[in-house]
Amino acid sequence: MEANENGLQNLQQNDKAPQKGAQKGFFSWLRVHIFDWWMRLLILFLLVVIMLLILKLVDVNVIAIKFDYFAYIGPVGLVLLLLLAVNGIFSIVDLCKRRIKQGVIGLIGTLLLGYLTLVLISVAFFFPGMGSEEDHFADNLKLPEGIELTEPLKPEEYTAAHSVEKVPEDSFQYQVIAAANSEKGLKKDDDCRVPALEKISLMPDGRECLIRYLNASPEWDVYEDEDRCGLYAVRHFQLDGSIYKSRNHYYLENEHNWNWQYRLGIGLDGRSWYPIKMNKTKFSGSKGVYESVSAYSNGEVVLDIFEQNKTSCRPMTAMTLKLLEKEFHALHLLISEDPKQWVKAVPADTNIRKDAQPDIILYNDFQGGIYNADIWCNPGEPGLLYLKAFEITQGTPLSEDRMPNAKAGYSGDPNEMFLREMGFTIYEGNWGQYYGARFEVWFKPDSDQPDRKLFEKNFKIEGWQR
Repeated sequence: MEANENGLQNLQQNDKAPQKGAQKGFFSWLRVHIFDWWMRLLILFLLVVIMLLILKLVDVNVIAIKFDYFAYIGPVGLVLLLLLAVNGIFSIVDLCKRRIKQGVIGLIGTLLLGYLTLVLISVAFFFPGMGSEEDHFADNLKLPEGIELTEPLKPEEYTAAHSVEKVPEDSFQYQVIAAANSEKGLKKDDDCRVPALEKISLMPDGRECLIRYLNASPEWDVYEDEDRCGLYAVRHFQLDGSIYKSRNHYYLENEHNWNWQYRLGIGLDGRSWYPIKMNKTKFSGSKGVYESVSAYSNGEVVLDIFEQNKTSCRPMTAMTLKLLEKEFHALHLLISEDPKQWVKAVPADTNIRKDAQPDIILYNDFQGGIYNADIWCNPGEPGLLYLKAFEITQGTPLSEDRMPNAKAGYSGDPNEMFLREMGFTIYEGNWGQYYGARFEVWFKPDSDQPDRKLFEKNFKIEGWQR
């Protein structure tokens, strides 16, 4: 009888034991099952779900900092692939130890989750457009009544407006390209200065004449980047009868097999676009591809030349220095006699119109919401042009922190208009959702006088869909 009572007490104690140690027993249970096939797959599945939830919640509407959260799918997916590979190794070990069921199910789960991860990575890296999301900005917007809206012109009309009949074979661009991969160039420590450019920058009116000349030339573009380099000029390539403008100002071999890459700029505020030591050339490269970045002071301005080539002697840089000396020597001779003669050095008058009126012409680019603008104006004094855009019915600013700027061309003749070109993207709205937008052309004088609006024009536009 006593034995039965003791046995009953033992059973009761055993029944209570799991309840008493339930909290710390979880970790013991986890250690036992952490390598089970279903536990590994559960952890991987939760990682995938957490990743998707984070990417969904971290939106530009939630956080003030604007970025494309969809781009993070790729890196996170690569981490998941690594974890899946580890899970696959454990599953193979299970099979080797004759844990057939656990190993087979583990491998099947690894393949299924691996497929899902690969899809995410493929979308992120190769089909970014599939991840686009509508922002609903224009869902309830209607085209305003009683207001004339101009439709942007087609991309081919932009090309036609900026093309010439034929680019001479002795043009700046063709000569620089012809020098690519040549064995004749510069030595490692050769100076990269242009004497004529230095002379112009040190003249009393030289810098202003230089800026006006660069503004009027169809092959140069002047803009301001306050954070990086201040007032800056970049040179465009004029090939196949039209000006080819790269958005990052780099130009490369037409077949895109990277035989050469090139960039030319002038820091008009004495600051280089590149964060490198002044009056030096930085060399890098591997596997037969050589890169050089040269930043040299030329009086009050800085000349930047980037070259990527199969030869280390910088043949494109050497040709650039030769051609720039010729170009700026002609300008120096003219303005030495009379600063007003700078206009005679402009290779073509395509950027100047006589007896014209201010205007902005908008062109569609390769995708909806991406535009090029031709701005014809003459503020009558030196300064900076910039754009503002607003949705018409509610007055909402559009892409407020992303609108471009450009140095203004000017003269004393109010009927003489100068062309400034700007490329930009409107991010509000989606493809096919058209609404009215007012584009305003503003001017910031160099004289520190208040900014003023020059003119405005209304357009029918759509936004770029992320």
